[in-house]
Amino acid sequence: MDPRHLVYLAVILDKGSITSASKHLLVAQPTLTRVMATLEMQAGTQLFSRSRFGVKSTPMGDALAREGRAIMRTMEMAKEQVSRYRTGLNLQLRVATGPMIGMAIIPELIDRLTRKHPRMAITVTSDTPSMALDDLLDDLHDVVIAPAPHERALAGIHRELLLEDELGIFCGTSHPLAKQETITVEDFESAKWLSVGLASPFEEQFIKMLTAEGIKKIKTQTVFKNDAAMLIDLLARGHHLAVLPRLPVRALIDPDRITELDLGSASPNERNIYLWSNEKVIDSDAYRYFKQELESVCQSLKNHPLEPPAFPE
Repeated sequence: MDPRHLVYLAVILDKGSITSASKHLLVAQPTLTRVMATLEMQAGTQLFSRSRFGVKSTPMGDALAREGRAIMRTMEMAKEQVSRYRTGLNLQLRVATGPMIGMAIIPELIDRLTRKHPRMAITVTSDTPSMALDDLLDDLHDVVIAPAPHERALAGIHRELLLEDELGIFCGTSHPLAKQETITVEDFESAKWLSVGLASPFEEQFIKMLTAEGIKKIKTQTVFKNDAAMLIDLLARGHHLAVLPRLPVRALIDPDRITELDLGSASPNERNIYLWSNEKVIDSDAYRYFKQELESVCQSLKNHPLEPPAFPE
C-alpha cells in the first residue's frame, strides 16, 4: 500500500466527500476515485459507501484512515522539527501530560528550561494518561508525566516516581457542604459532580474511592475532556464537587476559592505521578536538561506549592 493513499482516505472520510477532499488535497477528483478503487482492491473490501449526504466509512475504512491520520501527524512533526532546527532550536523534546498535572508543572518547567537553554524546543500535548502512554509507545512522544493506569511494564519505556500524591474531594468554599460539619453519604449522592474525563482507568479509580466511602452513585453533570482550567473555574463557583489529585490542586487553586472535604477516611487513595521516558532519548542533552529542571520543579511543588494562577471570577 502507498502511504499517500491512506492519507487520501483519511482526508476523504474527514471531509465527508471525495469532492471536498479533492479541493483540500489539490488532487483531481478522478485521481482520488481511481486511488480509492486501488486501495479497496488491496484491502479486499469496501472502505466507504456514498450517498447524497456524503461518504460513510466501513470498519476497515476506519482502521486504514487511522493509519493515514498517523502518517499525517508524523509528517507534520517532521516538518516542525526541520523548521525549528533551521532557526537554531536543535534540542527538541516531545512531552505529554494530563491537564491537572500539566497546569501545575509545565508552565514553570518550560519557563525555567527555555531561559537556561535557549536552543530547546518543546512540544507539549495534553491528553489522558492512557492515550499519552499509547502514543509514547508509538513514538509520538519522548516523555510522559502521568500516573500509572496499570502496573505492567512497557517495552522500551523507563518509568520513575516523580511525586507521591493522593485523591481528594473538592468543592468551592461557597458550596453548602464546605460549611457543613457532618457530611453524609446522601449528601454526596445528591450533589452535582464534575469530572476531567469519563471511561478511563482513573475514572474507575475515582468510583472505587467513592464506593469505599459508601458513596454508590454520583451525578456527573459535566465532563471536561483534557481541560482543567474550565473545571477549576466552575468548581470555584460553589455548585459542584470533583475528585481531584491533591498536589496539583495545591499548586493551582486559591484556598479562599476551593477547599477539600474531609471524608474521615484512614485509607489513602494513591495517585502517584511518574516520569515515563522513551529509552531512545535518555542519553540526549535535551532529556538531561529537561529532567534536571523537572526534578527541581517537583521538589518545589512538594516543599512549597507554586503560586496559583489567577482565574476569572
